[in-house]
Amino acid sequence: MSTAAGLSGGSEKTAEALSLLDQAVLEMIMAQQPLARVLESLCLKIEERSPGLICSVLLLDSQNGTLHHGAGPSLPKAYLDAIDGVRIGPKVGSCGTAAFRRQPVVVVDIANDPLWADFKDLARTHGLRACWSMPISSHNGTVLGTFACYYREPRTPDSHNLTLIDRATHLAGVAIEYHRSKTELQVVETRYQTLVERLPAITYIAEVGVEGRWYYVSPQIESMLGFSPQEWMANPGLWISRIHVEDREIALLAERRVEESGGLYKAEYRMYARDGRVLWFRDEAMPMNVPAGSKPQMQGVMYDITEYKRLEDQLRQAQKMEAIGQLAGGIAHDFNNLLMIIEAHIDRIRERLVPTDDLYADAGEVHDAAVRAASLTRQLLAFSRKQLLQPRALDLTPVLNEVGKMLTRVLVENIELKIDVQPGLATVKVDQSQLEQAILNLAVNARDAMPLGGTLTIQGQNIHFDEAQVWRHSTLPPGDYVVLSITDTGTGMDSDTEARLFEPFFTTKPPGKGTGLGLPTVYGVVQQSEGAISVETEPGRGTTFKIFLPRCAEHASSTHTPPSPSTEMKGHETILLVEDQEAIREVTVEYLGRLGYEVLAAADGEAALKIVGTQTKTIGLLVTDVVMPNMGGPELAARITQLSPRTKVLFMSGYPDRAIRQHEGMGEDAEILQKPFSLKKLASKARSLLDRSAHK
Repeated sequence: MSTAAGLSGGSEKTAEALSLLDQAVLEMIMAQQPLARVLESLCLKIEERSPGLICSVLLLDSQNGTLHHGAGPSLPKAYLDAIDGVRIGPKVGSCGTAAFRRQPVVVVDIANDPLWADFKDLARTHGLRACWSMPISSHNGTVLGTFACYYREPRTPDSHNLTLIDRATHLAGVAIEYHRSKTELQVVETRYQTLVERLPAITYIAEVGVEGRWYYVSPQIESMLGFSPQEWMANPGLWISRIHVEDREIALLAERRVEESGGLYKAEYRMYARDGRVLWFRDEAMPMNVPAGSKPQMQGVMYDITEYKRLEDQLRQAQKMEAIGQLAGGIAHDFNNLLMIIEAHIDRIRERLVPTDDLYADAGEVHDAAVRAASLTRQLLAFSRKQLLQPRALDLTPVLNEVGKMLTRVLVENIELKIDVQPGLATVKVDQSQLEQAILNLAVNARDAMPLGGTLTIQGQNIHFDEAQVWRHSTLPPGDYVVLSITDTGTGMDSDTEARLFEPFFTTKPPGKGTGLGLPTVYGVVQQSEGAISVETEPGRGTTFKIFLPRCAEHASSTHTPPSPSTEMKGHETILLVEDQEAIREVTVEYLGRLGYEVLAAADGEAALKIVGTQTKTIGLLVTDVVMPNMGGPELAARITQLSPRTKVLFMSGYPDRAIRQHEGMGEDAEILQKPFSLKKLASKARSLLDRSAHK
């Protein structure tokens, strides 16, 4: 985990805390404080920022593969003595295993984790229940030890924990490596230079002031900015000339603060590298003690934070897209009503024209445009997780088989399709149509990534996670899941493209070939279904998308198969239509009337109740909008079904949000038509509900 990646998930408060932590620890290192004191101070500072957390550092003896006490100010001495000298291995608690594997080990519950089988009694004796350990590495990848965090109750790390642990591990590595360098080298200057030149930053000593002399600059400046240390130090004006013109005042203001108050230098600014690249730096320095009469000097570090700034921009972009989603949700009701009116009148026009009429084709174009507009709205709502889903318990085996049949119509002949479903695949609770659309979106993208042909594999498997799973785009708590894998053998993606995959409106396709909403829609559907999605890709090696859906305890209902359009939608029953939009009300009454129904129309719930009170005929079906003035659809439906229990109810809604289902009187099984819908779809649904009532 990189330091920049850790910072990207943190708040400004966390970033400030990390900066202070860097400063405090680096000051102790520069002051050549004993290693034990530095590590102890580091542990205490981390503990101060995360209540309940207990830190420790173990140092690795690489010659015999044993771990030894480095720091653990808040752990019992008896526990520290017991683990001192333990040999690393594949199942040696969190620390011994982390050092052995050379990768982080997160144990959420020591009492139930096999890695702690030989040490759980020791941990229980001292009240320790969770332990997360991170290997401390040198600049060349050598494991120096481990940084561990304990809790006295089972605990999963959050982004704040991970950010602090990542930075603490890095600082511990700096401290340990500096200490070892110091003991090996005889000359203090050589010791210092060896350390700072291994840091992933530019270290320098310079006079305060724009034209101040540079006494030292570390070699990293050449790999970052393209200038040798000798060039940089020979030209005092080079620093300010390379700073972006828009950021120069920021850098100069920080210098003036140092000159006036003698305080710390802190600034973030952009610099031009020699090859024209623009890099972001965080520049932090502290005044040095100099002989009387000498110009003031600073000793500082310039961190390359370009990646952090990129991720920060990505977050801002995501927030903008969320705002677009909020806006789309706010206007969806009125927009969907307008689209429905357009579609309804176009349908009426087309019914009155013969296909050979020039106007028939024009009407078809208008209809198609309205359908595309509705689809675009649904996509905007999907990535912001505000579309109306109808989840139910599903057996995914028949679903994937049906998707496979659909894909044969969209895949070209040179692409082989493989469906591999594990027997006994667990039940999940999702909206079937939305999940099918998500799989189709991924499959079409896979097809486009294999222009010369290849293999598309769709797999379904059960999976269990003992620990929380963290990917670039999603996280999952421990538990049981079903994972759907969509794998292609296509062109793959580079890391920059993969990082932006789910960013709305980002697309690698040529203009006019893609909206950039397909993958964000998939992401929104998966997130709204309480699942997660991961991506494995590499240029030239294909791509695998994995959709993780929580296992559901309910029994699966029968797989939904869209009903075939009925050739006979006419009827004679009485339908009560309640819709506050006059244009929709009028066109719907006229359409249903032509089909033979007796349609009673009302603008709101109160008017509908008055009609019911004077009506002698049985009302077979109530068709009502959900949100209306005076009285909403759910309340109206409840009152009418009390008077006439056999009356079926069909809700209409232009609102997309899941909160629609939370209205009083609307359960999970409520029948809802999401606007805009065609009048034929309304007639088909009405006929289906009336027939269902007749057969009871």
